[in-house]
Amino acid sequence: MRNLLPKELKIKFVETLSAVDGFSYEDGNPFLIKIYDQHFFIFLKNLSPAYFKNSPDVTRVQLPSSNHFDKIFNANIPFIILGYDVDNDTMVCWNPSKTKERLNAKSNVSLYSRNSLQSNIKKYNFETGYLSNGEKIILFRREDLQLFFENLSNLFDEKQKINTYKNTVVSGPIEICFPDKLREITDLQVLNLINPLLEKNRVLEAVEICATYYANHYNKMTFKDWFVLVNNLYKNNSNN
Repeated sequence: MRNLLPKELKIKFVETLSAVDGFSYEDGNPFLIKIYDQHFFIFLKNLSPAYFKNSPDVTRVQLPSSNHFDKIFNANIPFIILGYDVDNDTMVCWNPSKTKERLNAKSNVSLYSRNSLQSNIKKYNFETGYLSNGEKIILFRREDLQLFFENLSNLFDEKQKINTYKNTVVSGPIEICFPDKLREITDLQVLNLINPLLEKNRVLEAVEICATYYANHYNKMTFKDWFVLVNNLYKNNSNN
């Protein structure tokens, strides 16, 4: 997949919304915007392959730990991450309330999508997908950014399936099935359970908690698999 330079990516974003009355934005990335009399923190990232051997279709953006996110985390302003697929000229958004909770939770947080979902999206349409952890993602064409912000309050509402503005249809759920083995622990509830244990060097207890918590989702994971996953997290935490 091709990538744009951060400056080029922001220019595309700004140019797409420039016709909206009252639209304004600040420097940097992440950055603050005002649109339709509301403020949002925006973080733009190129989508790139996740490099899963058994699932080459999986794409992702990664959020590095950064002091820039401290201000965003503490502000009462929605935080929106938009992944951009330059080849298909489409964007992916993850649930703002969920992603804000995960800011600086670890050195690098991954958010996933699928290239097949990013392709062939029609104008004035939003596609929806669900990750293996149940989180909802919204996919749409870049040219529909204005429409996205007009409808943002409804897009992550599970009861809202159809948006009547310009006959825009929010599609039914599209499952995104990931590999049988978990590659990274991102669930904030799990991290809150195991991080205190890892701080006390109680790695095996953390492994048991993960194996139990995810038993119904990743039943092909062995104890060794869980140990490697948790131990890597333990090492990363120790180095920070």
